[in-house]
Amino acid sequence: MSKLLYGALSLALACALGCRSDRVAGGANESNAPRAPAEQGAGASAPAAPAAPAAAESSDKPARPDPDLAHDQEEYVEDVMAFAHSTHDDVRARMKRGSAPLKDEWNSWEKQGPMTPERITQFYKQTTNYIYELAEWHLFVPSKRESDVALFDNMRAKHPKNILDFGGGVGLLAIPLARAGHDVTLADLDSTTLKFAMFRAERHNVKLKIWKSDVEPAPPDAKYDVIMCMDVLEHLPKDILHDVVDKLVKLKHAGTEIIISAPFGRTAVHPMHLDLSDDTKQQVERLRTALPDDARR
Repeated sequence: MSKLLYGALSLALACALGCRSDRVAGGANESNAPRAPAEQGAGASAPAAPAAPAAAESSDKPARPDPDLAHDQEEYVEDVMAFAHSTHDDVRARMKRGSAPLKDEWNSWEKQGPMTPERITQFYKQTTNYIYELAEWHLFVPSKRESDVALFDNMRAKHPKNILDFGGGVGLLAIPLARAGHDVTLADLDSTTLKFAMFRAERHNVKLKIWKSDVEPAPPDAKYDVIMCMDVLEHLPKDILHDVVDKLVKLKHAGTEIIISAPFGRTAVHPMHLDLSDDTKQQVERLRTALPDDARR
């Protein structure tokens, strides 16, 4: 088993690790700290999904060859150039700022009024910063890229019938999985972020299903073999989290694999991450283990 494929950890441990993506705001290359390990749902029989190894971890084995990295980096930059009508230098300069622009935008948004669920949702619908921040994290931080490639390999080995990438943002997981031949649904708010993912899929003729989760009651498929919630649950206020878990549980069958990475806890770099609570633990555990009535029969 690849060392990137961790065994299932307890929910308390995964959440206690907090957000490992607190890179120095000036750029991802200044730290390769990974996010919290992913968890696996009780209905799955294979190992938990990959998570980036600890920054201090060393190995005698060479890194997995990644011949597509330079291509993927350049393709993404060119996609942003076309979408934002910007130059190559401007796109890379903004990406290299890492999480700083998103942090500053959130802090400014907070000063304008109470951060109600409605205002939080509106923030995520209108921001353009994830187009740049997520790309720097996924494509230019080596440990994160290794984790993503291990996830792709894991899915290729398992051959799931379909995959739901819930809160998948700009599609940095969904689009490569779809390109590899998987039936993938990308779910996110009807937002600038999702519009960019759809732009990318259309631009490269990638067959990708879309679920605008805040305006459409259900995704295209009734059930999913794999449901991924990668770095999204920590953004959801209590009422929204309950609603999301309700919806996702209905999409499970008895063998659905649940893959979760949830770095809860507000930090200076990620002030938009909500703190862990007993209720949050219960909801994440419910997502991992609960089954809908039609899966129990």
